[in-house]
Amino acid sequence: MHRLLQAALLLLTTATLTAYSSAATLTVTIENTETADGLMMLQILQGETEFKGDREAITSIQQRALEGSMSFSVSHLPAGEYAIQVMHDRNGNGKLDTNFVGIPNEPWAFSNNSTGNMGPPKWADVKFVLSDDVTQSIRLNH
Repeated sequence: MHRLLQAALLLLTTATLTAYSSAATLTVTIENTETADGLMMLQILQGETEFKGDREAITSIQQRALEGSMSFSVSHLPAGEYAIQVMHDRNGNGKLDTNFVGIPNEPWAFSNNSTGNMGPPKWADVKFVLSDDVTQSIRLNH
């Protein structure tokens, strides 16, 4: 029984160390912010399910906007496929304002600087692999 407990503890310790050793830091630099009005809202999405909105984002960050560029860092993310979506909520109402046909009135962007054709970009265009520390530079669309 004692050996079984030792083996279980060793296995648990090894699994924990492996999880921490595969954790990475994602740094996101947002460029082309025209004004310091409102909030910069960023979501880090882990997998296509989160990208489609079927599950909440792994991380959501909002911060007062800064004119020019600003950076965010998120540590201890597990290895995998991710995407980023960014919105400059200039009026601070917590949502992306659009015109009557659904075209955004506020700046927005996705990872890999992907843009969609008649809607948001596809998962294949926005995804990137996080296995080590990664930096994504994203330019806002106005």
